[in-house]
Amino acid sequence: MEELRPEDPRAVGRYALSSRLGAGGMGQVFLGSSPGGRPVAVKVVHPGLAADAEFRRRFKREVEAARQVGGFHTAPVVDADPDAEIPWLVTAYVPGPSLASAVAEHGPFPQESALVLGAGLAEALEAIHRVGVVHRDLKPSNVLLAADGPRVIDFGIARAVDASGVTGHVGTPGFMAPELLAEGSVTPACDVFALGAVLAHVMGVRPFGEGPSEALTYRVVHKEPVLDGLPEPLHGIVASCLAKDPAARPDPAQLLEALTTAGRSGPWLPQPVQEMLTRFPSTLPFTAKAATDQGGRFSPGPNQSSGQNEMRGGIPVGVQGGVQGGGQPRPGIGQGHIVRFTAALTPVVLALVGHTLRLLLGLCLCLFALLAAIGNPEALDEGGPMIVLGLIAVLGVWLVRVPAVWIIPLVSGLTRPVELQVGPHGLELSHSGRRVRYGWNEIARVAVQRVENAGWSVCVYPLVGLPLPPARGPRTPLCYLDRKTGWIVVVPVHRVKGSRKEVEMTLARYAGPRWGGNA
Repeated sequence: MEELRPEDPRAVGRYALSSRLGAGGMGQVFLGSSPGGRPVAVKVVHPGLAADAEFRRRFKREVEAARQVGGFHTAPVVDADPDAEIPWLVTAYVPGPSLASAVAEHGPFPQESALVLGAGLAEALEAIHRVGVVHRDLKPSNVLLAADGPRVIDFGIARAVDASGVTGHVGTPGFMAPELLAEGSVTPACDVFALGAVLAHVMGVRPFGEGPSEALTYRVVHKEPVLDGLPEPLHGIVASCLAKDPAARPDPAQLLEALTTAGRSGPWLPQPVQEMLTRFPSTLPFTAKAATDQGGRFSPGPNQSSGQNEMRGGIPVGVQGGVQGGGQPRPGIGQGHIVRFTAALTPVVLALVGHTLRLLLGLCLCLFALLAAIGNPEALDEGGPMIVLGLIAVLGVWLVRVPAVWIIPLVSGLTRPVELQVGPHGLELSHSGRRVRYGWNEIARVAVQRVENAGWSVCVYPLVGLPLPPARGPRTPLCYLDRKTGWIVVVPVHRVKGSRKEVEMTLARYAGPRWGGNA
């Protein structure tokens, strides 16, 4: 939870906003207060989606369907304005962390907690499917944990986002059913598959492994899940949910019967996760007032123009002239609880030596060809020697070309080395006099994955509509866009002191549901 920023709205419709809860593919989420003082979660659609007519049409239809969903284990929709200049949606506020955050911070759950979780999710799916809605994106970050059980959020909204022309295919690899991936077929059985994957995830098992989304997609469609780490009865329940054939999967009612535990008493969550719940306020620390806004439409903050509040972030300050729109340097990610990875200079030295040797070799070849042509002009009249000297000159130019533009950035990397900081508010990289910051609420995912020409690297996947950095080049050797995958490559792991596992554990600790791209 973060404080509101100067550009954030202070009210949406009649709901006063007090802080930021997070962000996702649809937009930003704020903690708000109803006119009567009840805490609510206010989801404000991203301006890029608001401009898409097909998204608006689907969003309106899905909101009306979602309003009919009841049940004990869903966060019900209490209000919405799909016709507003920037559409918004209000749901009941759940004072607890996401399942993804809890697992990332405290590890796998005990089996009893997983059984209670599964029963709650099955009951939620019953309520969702009863009104003809399919969630489509059930995953750990869409499950919130409360003292009296889990709550499923964002049901049905994925369909509206998926229909827009602004985004790619909605869903999370590893939790998407094979028929959805291969054929685009959307049925309630897709949610049952996702429930099985969530149960495996909470027990520390990844049925289809980890890695790039393409690899996960292939395994989900073509490989059988690996469930060796699951005890009975969870092993059998999860295996039935992950069946390739949708018809072979149980329905939520059957799952609820299989997962229901008798004789349970006391808290259902493990003690460390129960303590996490104390960080989330169940009431708001201020007296709420009705925040009307000329008929209940979206109310921009004091530094916004209505409908133009593009989310900022994820762009190197140096690329934008070192300042943001207000002319002030971009702030750091905050003080305290920050893990710093200092520069490993050996890779830079080796690269500098390699480029220098290549440059010298290229210059020598060019000089040799030139001196040979000047010292023996008669040889140029013969075809053979002329072709050989021409090839030597071309090779020399080719060897010189790349080092000539990369040596200066490498020298700068030695004089002003990189430093990676990871903390509660995001990650920040300093390199070559530039400072690049990615807040957790400004990105969709963060992962450590293999990158062409860089090896294992810290990568972030930007939210829809965020401005993107340029591709890799001498001016952007770090924090550049990989156009093939759409990921932003922040820094190769070998450029900092610390093992890949140390970097991954630190990112997982702070990124919560955004870690790994699988949750």
